[in-house]
Amino acid sequence: MKTYYSKFFNLEINPFGETPDPDFYFGSAQHNLAIRELDLALKHGKGFSLLTGEVGTGKTLLARMILGLHAPVANTALILFPKFNELELLQAICEEFEIPAPNESIHTAKAYVDHLNRFLIASLESGRPSILVIDEAQALNREALETIRLLTNLETRTRKLLQIILVGQPELNEILDRPDLRQLKQRIGAHAQLHALDRNETERYIKSRIEQVVKGSFIKFDPSSIRAIHELSAGTPRRINQICERVLAFSEMRRIRLVEASVVRESLGIKSKSIFSIFQGGAS
Repeated sequence: MKTYYSKFFNLEINPFGETPDPDFYFGSAQHNLAIRELDLALKHGKGFSLLTGEVGTGKTLLARMILGLHAPVANTALILFPKFNELELLQAICEEFEIPAPNESIHTAKAYVDHLNRFLIASLESGRPSILVIDEAQALNREALETIRLLTNLETRTRKLLQIILVGQPELNEILDRPDLRQLKQRIGAHAQLHALDRNETERYIKSRIEQVVKGSFIKFDPSSIRAIHELSAGTPRRINQICERVLAFSEMRRIRLVEASVVRESLGIKSKSIFSIFQGGAS
């Protein structure tokens, strides 16, 4: 027996969930460009790349997709919460690559670097490069960033042993602009950036999410609702998801299949119409 997220809309799962699921990837021009830039950097053996963007623009989803593309032919590791000192960061990297801890009785940073280096060399000799993605990299402290710089020094005569992608909010750019980190910034092989969606992309994004889980016209968003959602979300995918999830719940409760701007407003508890003045006439 099937279970439904919404029987009224014939939705087996939530099309606007918060989890960064690659199945719901929306290939906007900027997201596709970011994937191509980072994929090319990895294929060319670049040791250090960046992916930056505002909160909720899809960085984590894109990072997972990059790792998924390379997982069949490379060792991949993803670190999500990088508030570590030097030793903790090295331990986390080894754990994500599923490398057993060093045998030394005293686990020093040097012991972990040497241990990691041996693993990376052996992997590369067997034909598998190693890729590390660190998300929320703007949270890395000075000590951890210096450790990353040192890890980019691990190399053979012809290529880097470890390819690193830092993923973070725009303030990561400001951090790397500091004079004491200029050596790390100079090593950036690719820098992909994500921005908010425009109104047309917002419309296609919403339709794409729904079409991933249902076929047929069980719910429609009219142009006024799209403009409302885009204005309220500022084109940020995460915020679009949050708004649409509330709109779906409200519409199911009221048995509404055509979503208009007034439905968006009511679902969010917005009583004033002033914010929706832009939705009158042909404004976009």
